[in-house]
Amino acid sequence: MANRRLAGAAVLVVLAISARAAEGAIRTDRLTGKAVDRWRAIVAIVEARDAAGRPAHPRLNALWHAVAANECAVFVELPAPSGHRGYVVGEFTITKLAADGRALEGVVVMNLPAIDHAAAGPGAARRDGFIPFAKLGRTERYAEVLGHELAHAVWAFSSAERARVAMVFGQEVRAASRRVLVAQSAAAGSGVEDAARLARLSRAYEEPAEAAEEAVWAELVVERAVR
Repeated sequence: MANRRLAGAAVLVVLAISARAAEGAIRTDRLTGKAVDRWRAIVAIVEARDAAGRPAHPRLNALWHAVAANECAVFVELPAPSGHRGYVVGEFTITKLAADGRALEGVVVMNLPAIDHAAAGPGAARRDGFIPFAKLGRTERYAEVLGHELAHAVWAFSSAERARVAMVFGQEVRAASRRVLVAQSAAAGSGVEDAARLARLSRAYEEPAEAAEEAVWAELVVERAVR
C-alpha cells in the first residue's frame, strides 16, 4: 500500500510538472482551416536542417526555441484580410502578466495578406539600407516576419519592465500618433513632446527586433541561394 501511495504521488508530481510546462510554448489553438497549413509551412522553414543536420536558419531557429521554452504561452493568430489593420504585417503583444510583472501570455499576429503585398524594392529600404522581403518567396517572407515578432517576445521575456512595455506598446504608439496628428492639424506645438516620446519608445522596442529580422533575412537569402 505504501509503495502504491508513493507511486501515485510520483505520478501526480509528473502530471503537475507537465501541466506547468504546457502553460508555456508556442500555441496554435486559435488557428483553423487553411491557416493551419500555412503555419505548418512557416514552421518547416524554422525547423529546416542543412546536409550536416544543423539548423538551416540558426538565428530564426534559436529565437523560436527561446520562445517555445519560456513559461509564457504565446498564441499565434493569422487573421483574415479584413480582420486586422491592413498596413501592419505583424505584431507581438503581451496579454497577461504575473503579479511580479513576468509575462504569462502573449500573442503573435501575422497579417499574411499584408506581407504578400508589402513592397520589396529600393523605396522600402530602412534607414540602414536594409530592404525587408527582398529576394524572398512568399513563405520565406512570413518566416522573416515571424523572426521579427519572436525577437520582440524574447526581448519582452527578459525583464518585468520590458514585459510591461510589450503589453502597452501598440496602444501607446497609436494613441501618441493620434495626438501628434491632432496637434499638427491644429498647428500647435504640443505634438513635439509626443512625437519625441513616440520615437524613443519605438527605438527601444523595435531596434532589437529589426536587427534580428535582418539576420533572419540574410539566413533565408543564403539558404535560398544554395538550394
